Amino acid sequence: MEHATMLILAVIVGLGIACQWVAWRLRVPAILPLLLTGFFVGPVTGWLHPRELLGELFFPVISLSVAVILFEGALTLEFREVRHLRRVVRRLVSVGALVTWLGGGVAAHLLLGLDWLLALLFGALIVVTGPTVIGPLLRNVRPTPQISSVLKWESILIDPIGALLAVVVFDVIVAEGPLGDFRLQALMTFLRIVAVGILVGIASGFFVREVIRRHLVPDYLRDLFVLAVVLVIFAISDVLQSESGLLSVTVAGIFLANSHLKVLHELWHFKERISILLISGLFILLAANVERDVWKLLNWQSVALLGVVLFVLRPLSVLVSTLGSSLSRNERLFLAWIAPRGIVAASVSSLFAVRLQNLGFENAYLLAPLTFLIIVGTVVLHSSTAKWLACRLGVAEAAPQGFLFMGANPFARALAGALRAADFRVLLVDTNYRNVSQARQEGLEAYHGNALDENVQEELNFSGLGRFLALTSNDEANTLGCLEYRFLFGSQEVYQLSPARAGGDSGEVSISRSHSGHILFDAQATYDVLDAALRQGATIKTTLLTEQFSYDDYCQMWETRALPLLAYRQKHVTVATADAPFRPKAGWHLVALVHEDLPILAPEQTSGQPDNRQLRRA
Repeated sequence: MEHATMLILAVIVGLGIACQWVAWRLRVPAILPLLLTGFFVGPVTGWLHPRELLGELFFPVISLSVAVILFEGALTLEFREVRHLRRVVRRLVSVGALVTWLGGGVAAHLLLGLDWLLALLFGALIVVTGPTVIGPLLRNVRPTPQISSVLKWESILIDPIGALLAVVVFDVIVAEGPLGDFRLQALMTFLRIVAVGILVGIASGFFVREVIRRHLVPDYLRDLFVLAVVLVIFAISDVLQSESGLLSVTVAGIFLANSHLKVLHELWHFKERISILLISGLFILLAANVERDVWKLLNWQSVALLGVVLFVLRPLSVLVSTLGSSLSRNERLFLAWIAPRGIVAASVSSLFAVRLQNLGFENAYLLAPLTFLIIVGTVVLHSSTAKWLACRLGVAEAAPQGFLFMGANPFARALAGALRAADFRVLLVDTNYRNVSQARQEGLEAYHGNALDENVQEELNFSGLGRFLALTSNDEANTLGCLEYRFLFGSQEVYQLSPARAGGDSGEVSISRSHSGHILFDAQATYDVLDAALRQGATIKTTLLTEQFSYDDYCQMWETRALPLLAYRQKHVTVATADAPFRPKAGWHLVALVHEDLPILAPEQTSGQPDNRQLRRA
């Protein structure tokens, strides 16, 4: 029996990670394959019975896992971001959330006969969307920057706000009791839950902040220390006052998010990785725990409730939130359709359903399957129709021409400046904060982080970006970047600088050409060559080619003192590469690295590609 239990737990973890991989490959929210797997191994086949498997540990494991998930979500809620966000986002996470909460509660009460408080709890649970379901959808659809910004920030901010709302409603239900008797004693119970939750949350957040600020724990223990504190404060808070633990960890996360800690970004990434591991196993357990007989209780009224959420509540909340905004009618229509529910809704609903059943609430068992129905329905419908709808409404970028640069070094900044002057969107990502800071001072859009990090990719706004240029001094990183981003931009639109040993006398090229992107500009145009040219006074200039001054005339005038980089005409771009002809015609703007006196590439270093040699010596 012991070995069988150990094998089942290992299989659950393996299935969870496999579902995450499938979601990554298919570019769909991970919640979908996780829930489908849980339904298959649980209600469908009867192979997994979570309560029998974990016994008395089932409830504590679920509770602690949800506590970590809520804490990780709360770490993203910075008040300064809410204040500076556009009015539409503020309305969506306030007035729009209120419309969804109250409307969902009324619909659940009228259609399914749930008690008012349970119905309002259901309404609070379906408020949350979440970045884990919005992120893959935005990368696939690539809507206009306005829509992308609104959906991204709404999903980030609504996570902790919706979770906090659900926790408060849950605490009210617990204080009232299963008999619906909200007398003075029930009111006092609710006030104790709120008081203990807020006080313990603030105190623990202050404690963690001071420990980190004073460097009382080493860096290698810092993240694990915070994780341990989250678990401890959840348990202590629940001991001091039952059902206050979730409120405590949520408040602690929000406190730390607004404490201006320099290490908060790294802390959030660690917590997110832990959450992914917990979610991968947790969702399979939660979906498998919903019994087959409970699913049979979902009838036409449940489907009607899903229809209300899709076709009434979301459009109404968007309509109220976008009144007087600059969004076009089609942009509002697209926003009114997109609101897939996510991980927080599923995890919190399952936990609350189990807790309320243990407290004697008879209809609480409906919370989990109803919430799962909303999650699966919204994720499937929105993911499968978003691209089509965006194209029909004209809010999807048909052929984005912007540039994502991996690297914000001097050459990357100079090229980005020339492209920005031509009204192209350019986003620079670099791990060197000095480079990023300098780019921002030059008015460029730059992000501090590792472009290869999946968490960084979740945070980037890809609207308007259609090409990836790896411009760092690390040849291996450039190649990895092209491998990573070819799934997003396509293999034809990923480029990298020539490896340092390409064509040299020191031996074989260290990077396999089958794994690299298109070699930028020229086989000899390595990072060191370009950097040296800039330090010697070379600049990037843009020249309009005409019938009177053709590309051949340009090459004859500059000879080896110019290295063509790319050419554009209106919003069409052609990038110069070492493996394809490059001969822009009249009417195109040519962007090149030029030097008044010195050759960019020494004559003896010219490329073996005749087309590129000709473009310098024609």
